[in-house]
Amino acid sequence: MFKSIQWKIIAIFLLLTISVMIVVGTFLLQNISTYYLEDFRTTMSEQVFSSRMINDLTVAAGREEPVAEMKSILDVFSLRMGIDSYRNYYILDGKNCRVLDRSDPQGGAFSTTPNIVTAMAGMTGDNIDRDTEYMDYAVPIMPDGQVEYIISVRDTKEEVYEVTRNIFVNILWAILFGLLISLVLGFVLSRTIIAPILTLQYRAEAMAEGDFNHRIEVQSRDEIGRLTMAFNTMAAQIETNMEDIAAEKNKVETVLLHMTDAIIAFESSTGRVIHENPACVNVLGDCADRTFDEIFDGQLRLDVNMSRVLNLEEGQSMEFDAEIEGKNYRVCFVPFNAENVFSSGVVVVFRDVTRQLKLERSRREFVANVSHELRTPLTTVKGYAETIIDMEEDEGRGDGPTAGFAKVIDNEADRMTRLVKDLLTLSQLDSEKQQLNCTSFDLMELTESVTQKLTMNARSHGHTLSFIPRSAPFSFFGDRDRIEQVITNIVSNAVKYTPDGGKIDVECGNDGQNALIPREDLPHIFERFYRVDKARSRQSGGTGLGLAIAREIAQRHGGDISIESHMPEGTQVSIVLPMYRENPEAERPIVV
Repeated sequence: MFKSIQWKIIAIFLLLTISVMIVVGTFLLQNISTYYLEDFRTTMSEQVFSSRMINDLTVAAGREEPVAEMKSILDVFSLRMGIDSYRNYYILDGKNCRVLDRSDPQGGAFSTTPNIVTAMAGMTGDNIDRDTEYMDYAVPIMPDGQVEYIISVRDTKEEVYEVTRNIFVNILWAILFGLLISLVLGFVLSRTIIAPILTLQYRAEAMAEGDFNHRIEVQSRDEIGRLTMAFNTMAAQIETNMEDIAAEKNKVETVLLHMTDAIIAFESSTGRVIHENPACVNVLGDCADRTFDEIFDGQLRLDVNMSRVLNLEEGQSMEFDAEIEGKNYRVCFVPFNAENVFSSGVVVVFRDVTRQLKLERSRREFVANVSHELRTPLTTVKGYAETIIDMEEDEGRGDGPTAGFAKVIDNEADRMTRLVKDLLTLSQLDSEKQQLNCTSFDLMELTESVTQKLTMNARSHGHTLSFIPRSAPFSFFGDRDRIEQVITNIVSNAVKYTPDGGKIDVECGNDGQNALIPREDLPHIFERFYRVDKARSRQSGGTGLGLAIAREIAQRHGGDISIESHMPEGTQVSIVLPMYRENPEAERPIVV
């Protein structure tokens, strides 16, 4: 209950009231005490022991019965001195402070005070100590210039104490009444503040349960009113956002529900499954109580863990091939991160590529079979074409139409033969039946040799073909014939497709790990049968398979080929081949 703002406000009122009353009461009690003490001193010094009275007492002290004479004078001023049961006067011997007479014969014992000591020295003792239980005033009587008698007035402060007690009791009653009034006022005033806040609380709780239909009436223009208006605006905005989120959620759930690809999501901290669609249940079974490692390490035996996936850069993913119950799947791992880093996780997509792989395998088998079947008829066609050409030349009709037709047939047969040969090469690389005949050789020397072989061809086009070594000669372990085929293909393409009069630089070197041969259509340049300039490709006898074969060979050696082109500056083709030792057990990349 006391955690409520209302009771905190009431407590503030009560504490404020108590504090004010205590301060006022303390100040009042101190002032009353000071007033009584100062009033006693003023009364004694100005109204009682005036110079005239002191003179009368001095005269009386010189008579035959000085004590009786002085007592009669003091009795006359007893009312003015306030003599009563709490206040008395004493006539003392000025030499030894012996009591000679007093206003109350039945009074208690008398003791010497500092003021009396001061009076014995011939001065008026009017010092009042607030902490003592009495207050007194002492006047010396000196008839012959010597202190013969001392008149002392002593008050026990009982009256001061009585008045203070009454005031203190009144202050306590005032505090009680003040607390009661503060309680009532605090309750009433706090209700005016708490009521709108309680309304906001109830509406917030209703919003938490999904009720956004009601709005709070704004009843004032103060801070509470502005808070209410802000709350209504926030509620409307949240309702709109929730509707958008719900619609988006329904769309996503509908898409996931009807997707043929299996999708499963994992939470990063525990590796537990946070979502799986029906397609995933069909592929992996129910994974609700399983973890990332249990599925991919235990069940699928994939070399992947969640930390590797989470450390991928934005936009990157990891892919693995897996076989599940006789079907082939391409498994794609993608990290996701919400604004809150603790909400990160991994989404895994299983794409069934069984049919795709079968079609690809069928396509490759078809290309291989057709290529094999075409070799014999092409050989026959070429043989008959060459025979016709020879017959026409023997008969002296080498320039006749028949010989011309035969030459066209022969040229096309040659082009078809090159195409079939390239298709067979690709089929062998695709099927991985062709083994690489790896040996050690000087890659620098091989690159220079290929460049020299193509120099004459380059000059026929007006090109400047240069070989530039970028490091000392080095040994490379690989299939020399295939690597020569790659280099020849790239350099010959540069010769074919560079406009006449161009400049072609062939660079070769190593940087310690890879062997590197640097030099609108780039994304498709390695696609089979793709040609940028189809007319020029036919004119130069190209099949559209050279770069595809070159890349396959480079990849079979663990490398790759990349192309950068900037119009009209030129094109750079880079062949990157990892260098290995001849001993396979001691393979160590030496990037060149």
